[in-house]
Amino acid sequence: MKIGVAVSGRGHPKLIEKMAVKADEVGYDSFLVTDHFMLSGTNDHPDAWALIPYLAAKTSRLRLGTCVTPLPFRHPAILAKTIAVCDNLSGGRITLGAGFGWYQPEFEAFSKWEGNRDRIAHSKEALELMIRLWEQDTPLDFQGRYVQVKGTVVGPKPVQKPHPPILWGGHQPMSLKTAAQYADGWMPIGPRWFGDDYPHPEAYSKMRAVIDAELKRRGRSRDAFVYTTLINMSDLATVRRDIDEYITAGMNYFTLGEKARDEESVRNIELVAREIGGSL
Repeated sequence: MKIGVAVSGRGHPKLIEKMAVKADEVGYDSFLVTDHFMLSGTNDHPDAWALIPYLAAKTSRLRLGTCVTPLPFRHPAILAKTIAVCDNLSGGRITLGAGFGWYQPEFEAFSKWEGNRDRIAHSKEALELMIRLWEQDTPLDFQGRYVQVKGTVVGPKPVQKPHPPILWGGHQPMSLKTAAQYADGWMPIGPRWFGDDYPHPEAYSKMRAVIDAELKRRGRSRDAFVYTTLINMSDLATVRRDIDEYITAGMNYFTLGEKARDEESVRNIELVAREIGGSL
């Protein structure tokens, strides 16, 4: 089983760099950072899509991406261009973690807030446009309710074909359907990441079944679909117990959740890789 790290972006960029370099050294498959400009109590968050190409230059093997980018927050044509450039700079190592967005004050401060139904519809339009821009060579016109572009071309194209993989966040019914329709994997939060509102193993298993059924209905292969969750750092015995329970529930990719606090965060990445990673 492959293993990754998901890191809270509420930390100094140089510490996040140290964590990424360590993850690259000790054999993690991916390193994902939260994509926020601000959260309650702080706006000390680096822009994830400014940080990722820097991390690409400091690592050689690690997949890099977000957990998750709120698609209505940025213009999707600009985001598609940014991700394509990052994929080229990294040699094809980018993963887009995506979601509908949830923190209203952040949208009001830096973008535009929309209600739940509008953010869902906006996100779907954004995905459709981004995928077409990554795949299409000729100028594109797109007239949606939320997104409109004329004569748009993204170049250079992403290294990964047909485009960088997409992991979908969230665990509400529409998130599950969106994951099955557009994404290459599903990535909800898990134990100790943020409160108790996350899919516990029994619920996770049922949600996986919903996605599996939707993939089958759409004629999409289930073989390569990624099912992960963010299992936040604790003592090793607790982390191992959580991993085993989620594997039983259908997880096929382990993502360690770690906050960018201090040097202990760097040591935790190495500890889990050494004590747990090799046995998965």
